[in-house]
Amino acid sequence: MQAAASDRGVAFAKTTRPAISAIAPRERLFARLDGTPGRTVMWISGPPGCGKTTLAASYVGARGYRCLWYQVDHDDADAATLFHYLAHAARKLDAARAKDLPAYSPEIGADTAAFARRFFRQLFACATAPFALVFDNLHAVPPEGVLHAVLEAAFSQVPKHCSVIVTSRSDAPASCARLRVTGEMVCLGWEDLRLDTEELAAIAKLRGQSLAAEAVAGLRERTQGWAAGLVLMLEHSKLSGRIADLPGGATPQVVFDYLAGEIFERFEPKTREFLLRIACLPRMTADIAQRLSGEPKAARMLLNLALNNYFVSEVQSEEGRSYQLHPLLRDFLRGRAALDLPEALGAGQLQRAAELLRGAGQADAAISLLVEARDWPAVARIAAQEAEAMLAQGRSDTLAAWLDFLPQDVREADPGLLCAYADCRAHASPRAARRSFEQAFEGFLRAGDLAGMLRSGCGAIEAALAEFDDLESVDPWIASVKRLLQDTRGVPPALAIATLIKGLLWRDPGHADFADWLERLRKAQAPTAPAAAEIALLLALDALWRGDFGKAGSEFDQLLARARTLPAQTAIAVRLAAGWQRLAAGTTAAAVAAARDGLAQAEAEGLHRFDEWLRLLAAAAALAAGDRDAARGELQRLEAQGARLRRGDRAGIQYLRGWLAALDGDAAAAQREARTAVGLAAETGVPWLECLARGAFARTLADAGDRRGAEAQLRSAQALAERLRSPWLGFATQLAVADAALQSRDEAGALAKAKAAFGLGREYGFQHAPWWRARESAELCALALRHGVEPEYARALVRARRLVPRAAPLRVPDWPWPLRISALGRFELLREAGTVEFGGKGPGRPLELLKLLVALGGQNVRADQLADALWPHVEADYAHKSFTATLHRLRKLLGDDEALVLRDARLSLNPAFVWVDTWALEAVIAAIDDALRAPRSEIADAGVRALTDEAFALYRGPFLPDESEQPGFIACREQLRARLLRCLARLARRWEEAGQAAPAADCYLRCIDADHLFEAPYRNLMLCYQRAGDAIEARATYERLRTIFSAKLKVMPSPETQAVLAGLDAPATRQGGAG
Repeated sequence: MQAAASDRGVAFAKTTRPAISAIAPRERLFARLDGTPGRTVMWISGPPGCGKTTLAASYVGARGYRCLWYQVDHDDADAATLFHYLAHAARKLDAARAKDLPAYSPEIGADTAAFARRFFRQLFACATAPFALVFDNLHAVPPEGVLHAVLEAAFSQVPKHCSVIVTSRSDAPASCARLRVTGEMVCLGWEDLRLDTEELAAIAKLRGQSLAAEAVAGLRERTQGWAAGLVLMLEHSKLSGRIADLPGGATPQVVFDYLAGEIFERFEPKTREFLLRIACLPRMTADIAQRLSGEPKAARMLLNLALNNYFVSEVQSEEGRSYQLHPLLRDFLRGRAALDLPEALGAGQLQRAAELLRGAGQADAAISLLVEARDWPAVARIAAQEAEAMLAQGRSDTLAAWLDFLPQDVREADPGLLCAYADCRAHASPRAARRSFEQAFEGFLRAGDLAGMLRSGCGAIEAALAEFDDLESVDPWIASVKRLLQDTRGVPPALAIATLIKGLLWRDPGHADFADWLERLRKAQAPTAPAAAEIALLLALDALWRGDFGKAGSEFDQLLARARTLPAQTAIAVRLAAGWQRLAAGTTAAAVAAARDGLAQAEAEGLHRFDEWLRLLAAAAALAAGDRDAARGELQRLEAQGARLRRGDRAGIQYLRGWLAALDGDAAAAQREARTAVGLAAETGVPWLECLARGAFARTLADAGDRRGAEAQLRSAQALAERLRSPWLGFATQLAVADAALQSRDEAGALAKAKAAFGLGREYGFQHAPWWRARESAELCALALRHGVEPEYARALVRARRLVPRAAPLRVPDWPWPLRISALGRFELLREAGTVEFGGKGPGRPLELLKLLVALGGQNVRADQLADALWPHVEADYAHKSFTATLHRLRKLLGDDEALVLRDARLSLNPAFVWVDTWALEAVIAAIDDALRAPRSEIADAGVRALTDEAFALYRGPFLPDESEQPGFIACREQLRARLLRCLARLARRWEEAGQAAPAADCYLRCIDADHLFEAPYRNLMLCYQRAGDAIEARATYERLRTIFSAKLKVMPSPETQAVLAGLDAPATRQGGAG
């Protein structure tokens, strides 16, 4: 409570407008500061003592601005200090809304501007217009520091009727030029701030001196309008009765020292001693001044100086009054003290002053004095006492600066300080932090401090993970933390267990005791809500690792639902982890969305710790979806970061680079990138990434024909997957092995591994694996379906990932075609859900268009040819319009826009999504032709018979037997008949030559059964019987044909068939059948 009260005291002192008396309003400058209606920033610059602070304070009062005043000092070089005290001060504006101001974190790092924009946007929302935010003495921090970038961010967030006022010894930077040009910024410099004669006379009058015009002009000439010089000359004239002569060409500090010295010498000795003894204090209360100087009237003397505006400013706040010496006066007094009262600046006095300031909660000021006194033990003591609070406030840079003041041996002698030092550097330099944690652990070990050992051991794990360069160094710390947690009396700390789980997830999630530690984490009591969210995230990651995607997805959804209430860094981590879960589940669009949301929040918050892996997620999801350009863009943005990338990041980049090269068809680049990824992943010590990289490398080796090399990599990958006990890694590895076997033309090996992979996929619902190559995955699915291996899973995978093999799987049984078209024997249109039913008059023209497209081959059919065939008696323009309208209706009928492709005025059925029985029959006939080219001794094997069965299963009858109007239908029907007959004739002759007349005759009989109006098979069958010497069956075949033709067509068989009948009594010959 006391520390909090002291902190409030410092906050109010830094953020309360100084009470300055004897102010003459400078309406000339007030009008300049009013600027144009769009003015939001005022920059007042000039040398010390020119009235910058006085002008800002008087302007705010004169214009009735509500004000938040911030006095900048050297500690504000750490942006966290600024945000911490501004957040305190914002409570004076709106206590309820100020609680929602974002808290600064060291993880923000270099992108402070993004955080600043959000902070100031919310800060201004707490204020009621008209409102001014004043930054006084900006020159106290170096111009290259982060505070200037913070202010530029603040300038962009100033709403209407609000302003930012800056006072500084330096002019506005060049980066503000745009604001000046647009009128949003007004700048007043030294030439503007010089007092004119009217202002000079008014100030003299306020200070009790009415001067004649000549005297005013003389003062103006001597002081050059310098306010501090005027005040000193007026006071000097009161004491001496004359206007002092100033040294010619002297600097303001020299002039001030001269005049102040003249006045100082006329003070009473007690007053002089009092001022010299308090000269070391940057900011003080009356009580501190009294106790340090021993002057009982200290309060009255300070108040007197402030009321008379003797370069002492007073701040009145809820915490009481505090005073601050003007820098010019303080520098003067320190210079005089060094000459007249050296003990006032001696080590003892500085230590006493630091003790008083420390007791008042001004630790920053106390440290400055102790460093000046070189009292390192006291600096170390305050740093140790303040470390926890400062780290919680995000003020790690300030704490690190304190610890940097200490000699190395002093810092390293205290393990607690080493731990604090490591915490300060954990985000900016994790490697240095890890070394400090390791040193701290040794110190705690020597002291027997188990809690300290646990803290430093966990810190070493976190730092090594953040470094992401050599995770093998985590292993001994995992072992140490396990031992310490087992030795901990009572309930072990939840965050320590969480850190252990993090280390194990990266290094060895398959360890035998991992489940036990996970159970202890579930039962642990989280100390805070953010800690509870982090634990929930780790539990969801475990579910993801174990392949329980349903549970992991549900837990991530719960975390995402309350993402706004989570710490920003945790919320980004949740989005990243949820994105990987979406990707692993095969929902690539959701994965990309998660990556985009994470990057957007990171940009808004200024938190970029996970940017690299969010971009890797976006690239991986793009690759999984086949969007190579998007993946290429993400990888280029990643590689542009250069030195910021860690070794583990580079391993991920090279892995994805290899995947991209494989999809691009650049086999050499794919192999090169995959090999590099294996090396980087192994060096980084990320076994799961090494496992994936080895699987990818094996695929590239298999593609190149290096079967032995591929097998070696796959053995290593399988060993890693087994060690890590991850079903998903097992699935990915088995898939890689199957793919490699398929590339090596080892169909039996590919089928065995596909069975193992698909079994895991079915059990856990996996639908994606890294290094996903859609064509190769489609080939594995086709292989599995041909052999009846995990058919349900294979079909589900094809549907979910819309897989298409290199060659359309027209002959693969049970391939899940979105659309099936049958035109042989009868017309059928089937979707996966079932047959498309046509009610009433049916779809009319759209269905006619579809039938004609199939009849004309279904590929690259000219649109004008289709239009002419369907609308032969209308003008071309009208036919084209009718075609376009009909095509639109047909797309709606099919229910899938991808089923029809219109390109370059040519229409096609998409062979990736549509199965057509005529296409399948052509494929089977081609396969039979290929088989017949084999040696004669092999033609009667079971394979050829199976092909024949497949052909007759497809040829259920002639093409569109009920359609006879369109010439295209007739032509297609006869072409298919002729092609089938030629194939069957060749096959029958081969069987006959092999002495197998029965299979030959069976071919023709089955053809006749399917298409009883097809005359040529009858004739060929008659010849087949004739050659076998069975004239009776030959005549019976003719009679069957004659009867059918007489009944159905009212015609007799053709002369060619009648000639065969007439020759039945002739001796059998080996003549070929008629076509």
